[in-house]
Amino acid sequence: MPFFVVQCIDHDDVLQKRLDARPAHLARLQTLHEQGHILAAGPIPKDINDPAKGFYGSTIIVEFDSREALDQWLADEPYVHAGVYKQVDVKPFVKVFPKDE
Repeated sequence: MPFFVVQCIDHDDVLQKRLDARPAHLARLQTLHEQGHILAAGPIPKDINDPAKGFYGSTIIVEFDSREALDQWLADEPYVHAGVYKQVDVKPFVKVFPKDE
């Protein structure tokens, strides 16, 4: 299965929307993790020491059967439905390290 880097950019001033949608967002990521599809995921804070300053967005590196399957999964992303993300960019990714044993 191919890997993809998903770079999501937040709208301005959406911290409360992000916080409200976070439980549903994390639940979906947990399910994806349990299915073995996440290499890494996390937010991009404006200030690493003060999350109250908001976020630039999020990045996830995921493994899906196809880009179409990823697009279907992204269509139900709680942050998208909540209006947190203004842009979602997907690029293919080649995992070199760590090597699978």
